[in-house]
Amino acid sequence: DHDDYQTGRRHALPAITVLDDRARVTPAGGPYSGLDRFEARARIVADLDARGDLERTNPHEMVIGRCQRSNDILEPLLKTQWFIRTGPMAARALEATRSGRTRIQPDRFEKTWEHWLTGIRDWNVSRQLWWGHRIPAWYCPDGHATVSEAPDGPAACEICGRPATELTQDPDIFDTWFSSGLWPFSTLGWPEQTPDLDRFYPSSVLVTGPDIIFFWVARMVMAGFEFMGSCPFKQVYLHGIVRDAQGRKLSKSLGNSSDPLELMDRYGSDSLRMTLVLLSPQGNDIHGFSDEKVDLGRHFANKLWNAFRLVQPHLDGFVPDEAKARPVLNDADLWILSRAAATARSCTRNLKTYRIGDAAKDVYDFTWRELCDWYLELAKPRLYADPGTSDAMAVRYTVTQVFSTVLRLLHPFMPFLTEELWHAMPGVEGDVSVAEWPTTTRAGSHPAAEARIALLKEIVGAVRNLRSEMNIAPARKAPILIRAEGHEADIIREQREWIMLLGRGESLEVGPHVHKPEVAASAVVRQHEIFLPLAGLIDVDVELKRLQKEYERVLREFDITRRKLQNDDFLGKAKKEVVDREREKFETLGSTKEKLEKNLEVLKR
Repeated sequence: DHDDYQTGRRHALPAITVLDDRARVTPAGGPYSGLDRFEARARIVADLDARGDLERTNPHEMVIGRCQRSNDILEPLLKTQWFIRTGPMAARALEATRSGRTRIQPDRFEKTWEHWLTGIRDWNVSRQLWWGHRIPAWYCPDGHATVSEAPDGPAACEICGRPATELTQDPDIFDTWFSSGLWPFSTLGWPEQTPDLDRFYPSSVLVTGPDIIFFWVARMVMAGFEFMGSCPFKQVYLHGIVRDAQGRKLSKSLGNSSDPLELMDRYGSDSLRMTLVLLSPQGNDIHGFSDEKVDLGRHFANKLWNAFRLVQPHLDGFVPDEAKARPVLNDADLWILSRAAATARSCTRNLKTYRIGDAAKDVYDFTWRELCDWYLELAKPRLYADPGTSDAMAVRYTVTQVFSTVLRLLHPFMPFLTEELWHAMPGVEGDVSVAEWPTTTRAGSHPAAEARIALLKEIVGAVRNLRSEMNIAPARKAPILIRAEGHEADIIREQREWIMLLGRGESLEVGPHVHKPEVAASAVVRQHEIFLPLAGLIDVDVELKRLQKEYERVLREFDITRRKLQNDDFLGKAKKEVVDREREKFETLGSTKEKLEKNLEVLKR
């Protein structure tokens, strides 16, 4: 027992080997010598009972170490082992991080690093396994040990001079993590001074999981200083661990993980890769991972693919010419180019600070929420126009520039899809993997265009919400009335075609004297009032009944949730996450109730 061993060391007691390698009692066990450990234990209890020395037996649960491969119960044994004195090596590793020559990301893991290296013990590197680096120690019949770096071993015992023919090499191998610790330089030709070693050591960054920060990262750093005189990398980025719904690490031995190859066959390699990156905040674990979550990456891949299919036929033979296109770009073009430049800056900044998930989310949000949901909808009329017009040239130039930026930014996360689409782009040379990274300067910023399109998005969003709340069929066009004045009223007039296109407008009236119809849904955007006349668009009686029924359902749930949150017994006994969920539900129901009351009021007039 480990505790017995430590107690014996404190009191300078002799160390007795009780079990042999086959888990039988050694001669030190007296009358029990030769018995299997389980048989011996049962015999000891029986003998104690027969002598009258056994007061009672109590069954109890305990944690028993088992072999991962065979499930055999493990027994601690005294063995002659080789150790590495880690104190001086750990001191150099600590100095590297304390001085900032080596950075650990996220920063919080530096405390873990400090705690382990300051309390480190000497490292037992002997392992009784069948494969690995043999320990370079040879023994003579007199028990002398000779360590040699010669591949064939020493010529003689360095103590008594016995010849090599009488020496036997230690059967143990080095600990796996000792061998792995040599990886940064042994793979480059060390101990020879090769060109690869000179060029690639030290490297820039190591990417790995925090669960092996001691097993592997610390070993590589210590070995790097010991054998090469410097740390093997300047940055250590520790990513999160993928876990199941029970919080267990996904592993083949637990059987709680799908085969990644099967997942890639089903969803695509890029989809799996993008999903894991998006779900992984910096250094934090991914909890509750399941196969279905890979749909996140697959839907995005499909969205990008279909968006490119929309524009690609209109780019055939197009040669981007910035000098001709720039003067005829409209607000939508300038806005999306400005947003693409801002996305490039944000993505680059997050990559440099190892916020990999945030970098991927930057490109994901821009591609889905701005490029696909807004710009391509605004661009469709011009894409379908005569290619010889200035409008057609402007939109094709913009689409080419934006997709070029998106594919380059996405390539680290979705290398296969982006490479495929890249070669279908006009005017590109070479692979996207070696294309120049998008510029991160502010030269492409257009704050005025961004402000005008922001107003457009708010107005169209309000119109769409009104149509949805009043259950207006998507195919039905509706008159749009906007009571507005001042500079923004002029902007709204300039955006007439876009508002009617995206808001399914039949007509658009803008001005300070616009009157609200008797039966109309309304909303306020900034200081402007938006009215959607309902006469002729919906069956008021049918819609009134539908909304009344929905209102009664929401009101019942609202009252039930309110009473639950007013119950001190529930608040005191329920888990915090349950209470928080009920509070969030109460707020959502309250907001829905207010909207329904407002819409009912409109229809009852």
